[in-house]
Amino acid sequence: MPNELHAHSFNGQTSFNHGHVHQYSGETSVNPDVMGHIHYMEGSTTFNDGHVHYYRVTTSPAIYVGGGHYHFYRGNTGIANGHIHQLAGSTSIYKG
Repeated sequence: MPNELHAHSFNGQTSFNHGHVHQYSGETSVNPDVMGHIHYMEGSTTFNDGHVHYYRVTTSPAIYVGGGHYHFYRGNTGIANGHIHQLAGSTSIYKG
């Protein structure tokens, strides 16, 4: 349904940096289903190698497919222990 408020789930594994990876998961910001809309993703990674990373990433505009849509995302975590990790993937499909 156009303009319906919705969110997407996401999860993944960061890039391998400084000998380790982190897992992350969550739900995007809630936004109306209008052409070209985006979402924000924020949270923290799992604790690994003595630390966590925080992230805030903006998704791509909606990609419509099969009666629903999803979003790509790519970004970096914040610095912890002198390094960052990359996040990349796609959200779940929302069928409104």
